[in-house]
Amino acid sequence: MTTLDEYTYEVIDNENDARICAQLLAEEFVSHNPIIICDQLTSQRMFDEDTWPFMMEVLDERLSFLARHRHSGEIVATICGCDLYLDHERHPYDPSSAPSSITCFDLLDEMDDIFIHRDFGQELKPNVVLKIVMGATRAEHSGKSVGTQLRTFMCKYARDTRKFQYALAQTTNQATRHIYVNKMGGKELTIIDPKTWIWKKKDDRLCPYKDYSGGPVPNILIKL
Repeated sequence: MTTLDEYTYEVIDNENDARICAQLLAEEFVSHNPIIICDQLTSQRMFDEDTWPFMMEVLDERLSFLARHRHSGEIVATICGCDLYLDHERHPYDPSSAPSSITCFDLLDEMDDIFIHRDFGQELKPNVVLKIVMGATRAEHSGKSVGTQLRTFMCKYARDTRKFQYALAQTTNQATRHIYVNKMGGKELTIIDPKTWIWKKKDDRLCPYKDYSGGPVPNILIKL
């Protein structure tokens, strides 16, 4: 645990905190994340099909983190991550599989595959690339650098305790993109514009985000 001003930054190491963080992610994403808004997900569906299952899947890796308000004890921000190698072993990319029920999952899975086989340029091994999956901060605590501090804490922890060398982030939020690139020194590799992305797993190869206005989605590689 690290204390900075009015917040503490902690590893998520129990199911109770994991559930609260999964709920926070679901609530903030459906309200503020442009691609999730475009997918028209409810917070309950986001929780049931995405944030809670994923949080439980990676809990034992101890690579997800939270920010707690010192005075109230409330969890006000979270970010979840995992070893990209393990994630790829659990969920290998299969272009011929059925389409996901949540459209953006297939977009991000494609980007993972592009990173592993083209962007990274070396063999993927355990404890080398930290995959930063999703993060969110309660709106009333935004603008206080909580998100930046949480991401910095996450990357330092992964480097110092587990010897990770890189972090991979994909973001559909331009403010978060600014943090990774301009504040954390990340390098943008493949960049996909959702407006022109073709959903290849659909028979009619439709463009589900043709009216999307949230900006491009980059693979961002951060050297730890």
